[in-house]
Amino acid sequence: MKKTDFSISDVSETMLITLYARAKESISRDPIIKDPKAVEMIEIIKKEMAGSDNPIHKKILKDKYNPKLAVTMSLRSRRFDQYVADFLSKFPRGTVINLGCGLDTRFYRIDNGTVIWYDIDFPEVIELRKRFMEENSRHFFIGNSILSPEWIAKVKTGGPYLILAEGVFMYLTETDVKELLHRIQSELDLAEIVCEVTNRYWVNKMNNPWMKWKFRRQLGMTGGAVFSFGIPDSRYFEGWNPKYVFLDEWTYFDDHENKLGWFNLFSSIGVLRKAQWTVHYSIRNSR
Repeated sequence: MKKTDFSISDVSETMLITLYARAKESISRDPIIKDPKAVEMIEIIKKEMAGSDNPIHKKILKDKYNPKLAVTMSLRSRRFDQYVADFLSKFPRGTVINLGCGLDTRFYRIDNGTVIWYDIDFPEVIELRKRFMEENSRHFFIGNSILSPEWIAKVKTGGPYLILAEGVFMYLTETDVKELLHRIQSELDLAEIVCEVTNRYWVNKMNNPWMKWKFRRQLGMTGGAVFSFGIPDSRYFEGWNPKYVFLDEWTYFDDHENKLGWFNLFSSIGVLRKAQWTVHYSIRNSR
């Protein structure tokens, strides 16, 4: 593979897909989300990806992703935006912790002037973020694995906390997710978490050669980016700890978005309606 400025892990490279999706939807007719910063960033990045033989880079450069990808990812981003807006309406000086932030630009869309915000991802991802975004007195970058215990000491503001995990948990193992939630529950007071999850049924299918081929063909995703963790239902985490309390859920079909077109037919089929969806929990501290 040709060396480029984007020689990062397979999982981290998927952040370019979400950036591309938000940018593409932003310049569409009646956009679901408006993210001018994503548009600006993807144009610069595309110039630097020119000549790369990385499958994800090539699909972005040639605009080969299914148009529905921009729709679904933008619906997800808009819903996460709304979760943050709802949280800040209750706690204007609250703290938002964005796990596996990638090149997310949510702070610039949602900033209310008082929120404390932490974007956390691998050091190489944070270095890339710094090319396009700057920290300030309320917006901080932490270059660390979200599975490391080190970052949590840096985000202790006293809360309340809203933790975001958009497109993250499916790449972890169940043990990883258990340990991460336990660390949050043990260390942070008054926490809520919003996380995208994948149906265990589909995760189990990921080891199938046909499914790997499909991911490679449709998304350019290789072995390092295949999903590892799935849950059977929205209340699954409640079985891990009585202090994890399910609040609500959201699927891509709940907004009845016309741009989904025939995808809306999946809304009546349970295993497709919740192939990937979002759950919202409160996590009570043990003290």
